[in-house]
Amino acid sequence: MHKNTPNIKNHINSQYDESYDRVKYLKDQYKGETAYILASGPSFKEIPQKDLDKLKDKLVISLKQTFNDVPNSVDYHLLNFCNLTKYKYPNPSTIVGWTVWDNNQPNVISQNFPVDFILDTFKLNDGASNIENSIAFNLDQIDLLDINNNLSRPWGPGTMYEIAMPLALYLGCTKIVTVGWDLFGSSIDRYKDKEALTQPHCYNNNDLVFKETDTAITKKEIIGTINSTESVYKWLQSKNVDLEIVDPNGNNPAYKEIKRRKTI
Repeated sequence: MHKNTPNIKNHINSQYDESYDRVKYLKDQYKGETAYILASGPSFKEIPQKDLDKLKDKLVISLKQTFNDVPNSVDYHLLNFCNLTKYKYPNPSTIVGWTVWDNNQPNVISQNFPVDFILDTFKLNDGASNIENSIAFNLDQIDLLDINNNLSRPWGPGTMYEIAMPLALYLGCTKIVTVGWDLFGSSIDRYKDKEALTQPHCYNNNDLVFKETDTAITKKEIIGTINSTESVYKWLQSKNVDLEIVDPNGNNPAYKEIKRRKTI
């Protein structure tokens, strides 16, 4: 955990009641730092624990179940109602953020889960739940990802686009290193003849709190998200943020110009 985070959490919870006010306080609190974003693709489990332990004093943004591998190191734990389980927080300074898309979800969160801030999400264009109404399919609207422009989060699809990368940018980071952001990696060829796929993760879906949150993913979404990585990379560069991917097997299908590294 970064040395600044305990004071930041104490401040936002003691001084602000509203999520938007708490998030606004986070702006540039880690200016010039590197954010390590832990995503839940299968390659995350290939990172040796000794390498994960190197994150103990870094700025760590964890998505969902990756938290369980480094619970004392996580600064920001980001959640939504997809593939949801419960967590124990040994470090009380971890800041827990949520994105929601249903009006009832904040009530469920406040009654059942730790929470420090909640941001709503929205679909683009006509607002329908069609993958073509996500940022990955509307890259001409990519500036909506910037929290400086909009606290409400455009549909990614996925937590990486909706909140993780935008949060790192908003915190003032100048480099993002993703771990476990596999974009299906070598698995994609096995599903080339199917339209709806079960997304591989680094965790057991039997541990989900709400079974209905175990989500499938379409081939169109996978290909669209992979193709969008070029624009996202160039957009981050335009904001003076470097992007690197930890790719232990060398098969991550993201834009080829994004720098790869074998481990953390």
